[in-house]
Amino acid sequence: MNYPTPFLRRRAIGRMLPAFLAWLGAGAASAQQLSAPPDVPPVGDFVRHIKTAEKEQLQTAIVRYLKNGVLVDLVAVVHVADPNYFDTLNEQLKPYDAVLYELVGGAFQGREEREVADPAVEQIHAAQGLVQSLLGMEYQTDGIDYSAPNFIHADVDWDQYSRLMTSRNQSIATIFQRALAQAQEGKIAGLPVDDESSTAFLNNLMAALTQGDTGSLKRSIAPFLAESESFIKQLEGDDGTVLVTERNKVVMRKLTAEINRGHRNLAVFFGAGHMPDLEQRLIEEGFQRERGVWVPAWEIVDTPPEKRVNLFQQLLSNPEVTQTLMSTMQEIMKQLDQPAVAP
Repeated sequence: MNYPTPFLRRRAIGRMLPAFLAWLGAGAASAQQLSAPPDVPPVGDFVRHIKTAEKEQLQTAIVRYLKNGVLVDLVAVVHVADPNYFDTLNEQLKPYDAVLYELVGGAFQGREEREVADPAVEQIHAAQGLVQSLLGMEYQTDGIDYSAPNFIHADVDWDQYSRLMTSRNQSIATIFQRALAQAQEGKIAGLPVDDESSTAFLNNLMAALTQGDTGSLKRSIAPFLAESESFIKQLEGDDGTVLVTERNKVVMRKLTAEINRGHRNLAVFFGAGHMPDLEQRLIEEGFQRERGVWVPAWEIVDTPPEKRVNLFQQLLSNPEVTQTLMSTMQEIMKQLDQPAVAP
């Protein structure tokens, strides 16, 4: 997919930026009851953006499934959120027999060790760090207690990841290209589909940055995060990807193994984008969907004028952030110049 002019490149980036932000972006049956409010999560819905007269929030879902005395909760998460969101999840996850968690590369370890294992992770961490800095929030691996005794790694290690990527002829670059192609064709719900909406999104984003209003910044991004499930479903296509399909197969095998070990009260703690596929897999295995609740991940409120700073200037005054931003943009431009990949 080649973009011969700067204008076309800018237009492609404008349409893809919301998808990039969306990607960065998710107890015992007797002792831990989930109260079900009237607005229970619909089937296949694990993240949403709500706005009422009283509040505006980005929320994730916890949904319960039962089969022959076995309880499985799908606990969806967004990777960057308000600190008290992760505090809430830490408490919610304590009573389970087993919490199956996602983390490509192996059991939880420090960020530095993961970056040494796969240099590409450094770019992902850098991009997530930018979003974290802009929004004044916390990253999942900093807020979640992965040392909890019931936490069990249920994801691919680096060797598995590499083999699966090779066998499917996939990479982060090819997946990015697929997403870009679909965004350009207007196939991804929630993304800008024309120059006017792309320009409006970028203008709102820049205004929030220069005015130092993190509330407006969250408000610009939240609707796209709320569409991340649709984005990932489109990205998966009929053949799926290693990032979701193959990793979900791994967690399902681990879930079966833990049930066979005698655990009857389990949680699957993965990003919200994984959950529609995992829900379908559970239902196909005979689990009955029970009920669910919404958990606030972002409280979206306007920043008081006296607390506002020019976030754009603040970012660019940090040499490390500037280098990360330039490297990320260079990588995006490089991908735009690569040959097209079939969606």
